[in-house]
Amino acid sequence: MNIQEYLKKNRLVMDGAMGTYYAQKYARRGEPSEIGNFDAPAQIKAIHMEYIRNGARLIRTNTFASNYQALKAAGYGGESHNPREVVRKNLTWGFNIAREAVNSCGHPVFIAADIGPIAETGAADEQQLLDEYMHMAQTFIGLGAEIIMFETFSDLKYIIPVARYIKDHSDIYVMTSFCLNKFGYTKSGISAGKLLELAANESCIDTVGFNCGIGAAHMYQILKKLDFGHKIISVVPNSGYPDIIRDRSVYQENVDYFTGKMQEIADLGVNIIGGCCGTTPEYTKMLAEGVDISQPAAGLRRHFADVDVDSYVNLSAMEPKPSAPNPLLDRLNSGEKAIVVELDPPYNADMEKMIQAMQILKQQSVDMVTLSDSPMGKMRADAMMTGAKIQRELEFPVMPHVACRDRNQIAMGGSLLGAHLNGIRNLLVVTGDPVQPGDRQVVSAVYDFNSVTLMEYIQQMNAEYFAGDPMVYGGALNYGRKNIDKEIERMARKIEAGASYFLTQPVYSDDDIDRLAYIKSKVKTKIFGGIMPLVSYRNAMFMKNEIYGIHVPDEIVQLYRPDMDREAGEAVGIACALKLVEKMQEVVDGYYFMVPFNRASMIGRIIEQM
Repeated sequence: MNIQEYLKKNRLVMDGAMGTYYAQKYARRGEPSEIGNFDAPAQIKAIHMEYIRNGARLIRTNTFASNYQALKAAGYGGESHNPREVVRKNLTWGFNIAREAVNSCGHPVFIAADIGPIAETGAADEQQLLDEYMHMAQTFIGLGAEIIMFETFSDLKYIIPVARYIKDHSDIYVMTSFCLNKFGYTKSGISAGKLLELAANESCIDTVGFNCGIGAAHMYQILKKLDFGHKIISVVPNSGYPDIIRDRSVYQENVDYFTGKMQEIADLGVNIIGGCCGTTPEYTKMLAEGVDISQPAAGLRRHFADVDVDSYVNLSAMEPKPSAPNPLLDRLNSGEKAIVVELDPPYNADMEKMIQAMQILKQQSVDMVTLSDSPMGKMRADAMMTGAKIQRELEFPVMPHVACRDRNQIAMGGSLLGAHLNGIRNLLVVTGDPVQPGDRQVVSAVYDFNSVTLMEYIQQMNAEYFAGDPMVYGGALNYGRKNIDKEIERMARKIEAGASYFLTQPVYSDDDIDRLAYIKSKVKTKIFGGIMPLVSYRNAMFMKNEIYGIHVPDEIVQLYRPDMDREAGEAVGIACALKLVEKMQEVVDGYYFMVPFNRASMIGRIIEQM
């Protein structure tokens, strides 16, 4: 009997947590259970057997973290190893251990070949990640898996292409399970309701569900407000919320309470139930004995017509609100040239120079001030908090840069929520300059995102949190990249992720402008041409020789003399900037001025003469 036939007549009990139980049972702090596939296969098999003896009719292979990044971090798969071979071996051993356990139990038990998410840092190449997921799926197909489960994901980005591949090459049953917070959202900002809606439209997904992240009580509160539709639903919450004792997550024992909550969850029409972190074979035993599993769930399934609308708000079904006006975007779309000026937040607690600069710029036809986010990897005041202060006290619109380098996913989401609460609606999303080599002993770069994945994250937050009053964001444009078509491909990905405009690096040459014209001919978007006036011979030589990716032609450098005074140097810089404005007139949609050495008055004089 296959799993589809079984579910027509029964609920299905899934096993409990492998990782936390393995750590508890064998006192292996900090070592992922997947290493046990190599080092302790008998112990892994014994845990599978315990779950089976206690009533589990679906077990997951011990391969949740069997990806190269996780295995290497645990001490396997160093530089001398073939990454694919390391992953293939661990997947194979994990699957075979589960199969041995099932073969020795004497009755039918289903095996789900488990694939967990690969940590997606800003440095990760999305194609490489997709290739590794494909490699995992291919390995399980080759091993004869009948079920593949994508567990604890936060979105469908990688699941859908891999699941489609699986269905194109096999008749494997595909399960998906997402990790929620107690408010019903994944760390990518997608609601449980939206995930059910998205999965419902994918024929390559057979089961959709939720696991980990939260306990059974919060899970029930989320689920009771949802329309499950017609997909098979699995629900596998944690036993509760842990305390951290000696680097180990310790969960409260609450088997009776957990079982009672799972009965309530089952009564909503859930097909597959089980436990995640903190649950042990004892929990599985109580689920198998204490929850009615003798009938299918379909007859209990509720739909929107049955739900009390006063107690339920379905975000995905709400009427879309008209978007709030965005002056910068409106100006760009009208065909008028927009002007953005960049300022650096202070490196200390003194905003006097920035306030003076703002007072000058407020007298000019500047549409927005953009605030850099710790450029060159050096600490400055937070761009979004500084921007909130400027908008509040100086009443001038801002576009903070958001660098992926400094915030993990939790901090990034919190910062974006805080920025929105403070009225910030425009952002420039950048990957961020790397930490300088001399600082790496004491400063860590985070890079949970890169610029594209952060844009996707904001795009989802706009849909889920900021509907009707969204964040508008743009990206950086590296027009000087050797392979310009690769940069155009990356721009297209950013546009797909919601980018509304692009700001370029400083432009100095006719060749730069020609490259921008070529880009503009290939990509339908709004581009701000970057202008950073040079103020002296020393400044020109520095930009030419020390800043990677910026091309300052010799003829520009030759306009400056080492003995020039400040006024003469600024005069040359202003004249060059005005020529660039004229040359870029037919190419760009706006101008992005970078203030040299806090000389906002110089930018003001350029704008006055435009």
